[in-house]
Amino acid sequence: MSEEFRDGDIEYNFNQIKRHLIKSSEKKLDLICFGESFLQGFRGLSWEYHKDLARAYSQDDGIIRSLMELTKKLNVAVSFGYIERNGGTIYSSNLFISEDGEIIDNYRRISPGWKVARADKRYYREGDSFSTFKYKGKIFATAICGDLWYSHNMDSMKQLKVDCVIWPLYVDYTIDKWENGEREEYAYQVEPIKAPVLMINSYVEGEDRAKGGCCIFQNGQVLKELPMGELGILEYDI
Repeated sequence: MSEEFRDGDIEYNFNQIKRHLIKSSEKKLDLICFGESFLQGFRGLSWEYHKDLARAYSQDDGIIRSLMELTKKLNVAVSFGYIERNGGTIYSSNLFISEDGEIIDNYRRISPGWKVARADKRYYREGDSFSTFKYKGKIFATAICGDLWYSHNMDSMKQLKVDCVIWPLYVDYTIDKWENGEREEYAYQVEPIKAPVLMINSYVEGEDRAKGGCCIFQNGQVLKELPMGELGILEYDI
C-alpha cells in the first residue's frame, strides 16, 4: 500500500489504515501492508524521551486493539510500522495482525538508522534479530528499511527459509533518481535473499519527502511495481 501519512497525526494515519482495510475487504485481499512508522509518521518523534514515550504504543493499547477488531471484522490481515513502547523502551517496530484479529508478529528494527544522533540509547533501542512467522501456509520474515543494508544482517536473512520478506521503509529519493539507478540498487541489494521481497514506501506531502511507490524484488529484478509518485495498492500473489 503506497499511501500518505502525516507526521504526528495519529488519528489521520489510523483512518488511512482503516479506510484501506475496508477497501481490501471489498476486494477480497488477504493482507495489506503499510510502510515504516506509518501509524505515528516517520518524523513523528521529538527525541525528548518522556514526550515520545507518550506517543509510542504498546501492543495492548486501545488503538492497537481497535485495529485487531477491524481485521477480524473485515477478515483482512494488516502489516504496518509503528513506534512501539515496551515498558520504558521505545522501538521502531512492525506489527502483523491476522484476519482473526491476532498479533502473530511484532518485529523490532535491528539497524540504528531510524534514530537521530542525540537519541538516548538507554531508551531508544533496536531489536536483536530477524525471525519468521507463518500466515496462510507461507513463511514470512520482516525487515525494516536499513536492516538489509548491513552485510551481517543479509547473511542472517539469507539463512532463513522464507516464502516472502516484508520490507517497509521510508525513502525520499526524487522520482528521477529512483527510476535512474536507485531502484536497481535496491533490487541488487536484496538479490541474495531469493524469496520475493515486498518493498513498501509511504507518501508524505512536501519537498524532499517520501513519494510512495512499491516494488516486488526477486533475483535482482523488479518483478512488479507501483511507480514512485503514485498512491494505491500493488497486488501480488505469493
